[in-house]
Amino acid sequence: MKEQEIINHIAISRLHGMGTKNFRRLINEFNTTENLVKAPASEISKLPKIREDLVRGLKKELDFKEAEEIYRKETDQDTQVLAYLDPAYPSRLRRMADGPIVLYYRGTADLNAGRTVGIVGTRTPTPDGLLLTEQLISQLLPYKVVTISGLAMGIDGASHKHSLEQGIPTVGVLGGGHDFIYPANHKGIASQMLENGGLLTEFVHNQKVVREHFPMRNRIIAGLSDALVVVESKQKGGSMITAQLAFDYNRYVFAFPGKPFDEKSRGCNKLIKTHVASLMETADDIAEQLNWDVESGQPAAAQGLLFSEITEDEMLIVDILREEGRVHVDKLSLLAKCRPGKLANLLLELELKGMVQSLPGKLYRLKNRIN
Repeated sequence: MKEQEIINHIAISRLHGMGTKNFRRLINEFNTTENLVKAPASEISKLPKIREDLVRGLKKELDFKEAEEIYRKETDQDTQVLAYLDPAYPSRLRRMADGPIVLYYRGTADLNAGRTVGIVGTRTPTPDGLLLTEQLISQLLPYKVVTISGLAMGIDGASHKHSLEQGIPTVGVLGGGHDFIYPANHKGIASQMLENGGLLTEFVHNQKVVREHFPMRNRIIAGLSDALVVVESKQKGGSMITAQLAFDYNRYVFAFPGKPFDEKSRGCNKLIKTHVASLMETADDIAEQLNWDVESGQPAAAQGLLFSEITEDEMLIVDILREEGRVHVDKLSLLAKCRPGKLANLLLELELKGMVQSLPGKLYRLKNRIN
């Protein structure tokens, strides 16, 4: 992506009240940020659901000097700036309704890896919770996953630590900019993660960690994860929010059950009881539901296919179905911006390749998904 396009993304992302939904509405009309910033106010005002204060902001308040300074500072510190329209932007987050407009990433892990598992839980785990986390990470090793968590105390930190010990790439999602690792005593493990994993945030380098950032961080953890595991949790807390977000994003959610009178198991038990999460005992439960084998780092639906055999258009359809679950053909056409005739041919090819399954009512899903 051109440097100026990235700078445009940064400037637009910092406009008060913009948000991803408004950004997507605008980009659907203007295709690029360059076209958007050059468009006259009268043309932008014609769009439905775009408020006048946003139109004024786009014409009078975009600070390109500040955006360029942010871009230079980030890239000087070996940070990869991932703009929403950049092909390198995580496809799982792009399909979310509220994926960040800009991400700042340091590390080596592939954010578009074939298999990702989020692991979250209480900041004050029991010895059993820590043991479950260690065992889970060890069991995930044959499945070639990338683990995702929030670098917090407790289960988060344990999942990163054991992933590094097992040689599993692990990505921490931050609640502030890269200048502020929180908690401070995780600076050491964060440094190690840059070598086999990474650190990801939507906040610029000098933004401090504040409480209001944690729900924003949690949605990225949920969105990046094919499967989210809650190891231990009270009935209220960040892990429960992350689990609900993952469920809403159509991710697979799992929880370890615990004793009814154990306060730090009540959250997990509630997730299972309300069918937000599936009960799990080992990593094999994840593999069974997601149809993973131990030989490939890709979802089973794509096994037996060389990457080169899947066209870019077909991969777009696969990404949409992975994120949305069951999708009606009309909605799929809108999401993919694809004419019905062309879409029918793409779906037929994907069915023949064993990747997509047609359902009654003109619905489609990835093959072997249960939703």
